[in-house]
Amino acid sequence: MNIKTFLEEINSNIQRMWEHTALAYWNLATTGKEEYGKEVEKAEIEMRMYLSDKNRFDIVKKAKSDESLSEVEKREIKLLYDSMLPNQLPKEKIQEAVKKEVEIESLFANFRAKIDGKEVSNNEIDNILKNSTDIELRKKAWLAGKEIGKEMGPRIIELIKLRNENAKLLGFSNYYDMMMDLQELSTKEIHNMFHKFKEETDFLFADIKDEIDTTLSKKLNSEKSELMPWHYSDLWFQEAPEVDGFDYDSLLKDKDLVELTKNTYSSIGLDITDILERSDLYERKGKNQHAFTLSVDKAGDVRVLANIRPNISSQETMLHEYGHAIYDKYINRELPFTLRGPAHIFTTEAVAMFFGRMARDAQWYQKIVEINDKTYEEISKKMKRLMRNQLMITARWVMTFVFFEKELYQNPDRKDLNELWYNTINDLQHLNIPNERKGYPDWSAKIHFGIAPVYYHNYLLGEMMASQMRHHITKNISENILSENVGKFFDEKIFKPGSLYRWNELLTRVSGETLNPIHLANQLKEKI
Repeated sequence: MNIKTFLEEINSNIQRMWEHTALAYWNLATTGKEEYGKEVEKAEIEMRMYLSDKNRFDIVKKAKSDESLSEVEKREIKLLYDSMLPNQLPKEKIQEAVKKEVEIESLFANFRAKIDGKEVSNNEIDNILKNSTDIELRKKAWLAGKEIGKEMGPRIIELIKLRNENAKLLGFSNYYDMMMDLQELSTKEIHNMFHKFKEETDFLFADIKDEIDTTLSKKLNSEKSELMPWHYSDLWFQEAPEVDGFDYDSLLKDKDLVELTKNTYSSIGLDITDILERSDLYERKGKNQHAFTLSVDKAGDVRVLANIRPNISSQETMLHEYGHAIYDKYINRELPFTLRGPAHIFTTEAVAMFFGRMARDAQWYQKIVEINDKTYEEISKKMKRLMRNQLMITARWVMTFVFFEKELYQNPDRKDLNELWYNTINDLQHLNIPNERKGYPDWSAKIHFGIAPVYYHNYLLGEMMASQMRHHITKNISENILSENVGKFFDEKIFKPGSLYRWNELLTRVSGETLNPIHLANQLKEKI
């Protein structure tokens, strides 16, 4: 069999299995039913077993050094190698890992926190932490949101140990380093970049955090030195609390978030009507409480799952997720199936963040929400401050997660793991440590540790790329980011190539430079 025939066959088989797995996962996420969890497990195992086939892997390994291949074929082979390598394991090891991952996914999908014995959704917890001045209720809500960690902690540790064992069988020191390498990234380079970015923005973060704490201490009638994690506006301090007393959610009162999202993308010449029709956007019992985008067949069937309410957080989620969705939709479908994905995980995050930021951009409210001139003048500077604060809080939260996750994989048996989590929070987010929680695996209440391992760094890389694109677009294409020229730029330069180019080559083609954190740092330092 020649390499062209081999690639055609493998693309066809992977496409079939991808669609089967994606549909099963969608059904599990939208219903939480055990039968779909079993179907996901079966489909995922079929896919991984196919990728584990030694004969196919040997063909791919040999083809890596074949200089006669076309550029497209070389890229296909590289990505196939990266997806097949972690599956070169005994069948029982693959089955065990998949089983544990699906169990964790199902438990998160069906978990509902309780406050005083009453079930509450994640949205209800978020609402309490954002709006309530009742400190006892806030603490109860925060503790309820962490409750699943007691059940998840031991399960995730067990899964991490298995992942590490499997990575060592493949010649890597641990699973974390293996997955970074297979994402075409370097653990050392990324962590050095993040540490340098932290140092460069330490003073700015300290000022922003002090401003937030001053506001919260007045709002909640608490001493600044006594503020605890439940005094902030979400479970993880990944959202910037409002510091100016303005009710931003009022801007979206009685507005249709779906229509606003549709109009946003229409304004840049990109149509999401078909994606909206396939999406599941409102909360209900049994449904996954998080948000994600799924390209079911990589041939046009793109869907979004969300749990929206009429507020700025949900509007950001909508703009963010449909950023992922348009990326998936507009990838050139003539590319081989294995290249019909984003150039990198963080490039699709960058696009999603670029558009998600509009929920904190006064120009978006002026053009899409159609606020009047008086309101625009009133919120213009406020929005800039809110945006800056959010970007800074996001960066610190992502680094908190990333630095801890690396330690988690380096030594999952360490006795002080739960205390390490809170020490990392104290160091990176400047939050006080609740002494009574040091013995609890509260970190494991964050779903990503279980089902999206070695992923979180891509959020900060995405923010960096989003600022880099913003700089390039406003300088070279249009100062109005809601113009058709901007949509054309994304469509032609970023979406259509799919994963034909490595991430640094794509960025250089798009902006004239590889990933440069200076653009995010400069945006944070802009005068307000």
